[in-house]
Amino acid sequence: MIAPDEYSVWITREKMGQNAGAVEEFYENLLRKIQRIDPITIAETADVHYKGGDGIPRIVIPFLASWFTLDLLPYRLRAEHSEFDTLAMKVLVLQHLITASENLGSAVRVMNQWIDPRSLQFGAILGAHFAKSTMEMLDNIFSSGKDSAVAKALKWGGRPNELGDIGFTFYLFPRLPVALIHWNKDEEFPPYSKILYDVSASNYMPTHGLTALTDYLIHRLAED
Repeated sequence: MIAPDEYSVWITREKMGQNAGAVEEFYENLLRKIQRIDPITIAETADVHYKGGDGIPRIVIPFLASWFTLDLLPYRLRAEHSEFDTLAMKVLVLQHLITASENLGSAVRVMNQWIDPRSLQFGAILGAHFAKSTMEMLDNIFSSGKDSAVAKALKWGGRPNELGDIGFTFYLFPRLPVALIHWNKDEEFPPYSKILYDVSASNYMPTHGLTALTDYLIHRLAED
């Protein structure tokens, strides 16, 4: 049985009414905060799509193999697919857009330089969180066979990369890639998996958000 990821725990608490008021208040605060940011700035810094010429102005935010829409009159965030239409996921989307918009300048771009989670801002938290159960789950995804791993990755928008013996790059958001990679067993080493982020990741998401989104992705891959 797969242990629940952090995101799923949030959803369970939301359905049970535990901390629901606090999450709702947090979401409303983020929504008010993003209203003070120029939509063009949001579009440019997060590499999302501003659409203002046909009806209600809005921002379309790609997410894995789906997307969210932020309507601007009035401000509201909508998910394209019902499985993402949760308060917890909407909080993560708004945190991403706000974090990207607040980090203006040359630092806000994907550098195509992969680093270990521990090297990110407050990365020790990420490294500790991923140390055991998440990595075991990732090993199981890859050990199910290449065809199975490819099918699961493609369903969630993964693209094969040239890292490790087999690996995939997923775009949580357009400027927030994560690489899941695996080395097969050989004569000297056991099988080994790794989570890598672009060196710019902290400019696009707080550490707890990276944790929740990566957990969410790996758990969904494991379930399929």
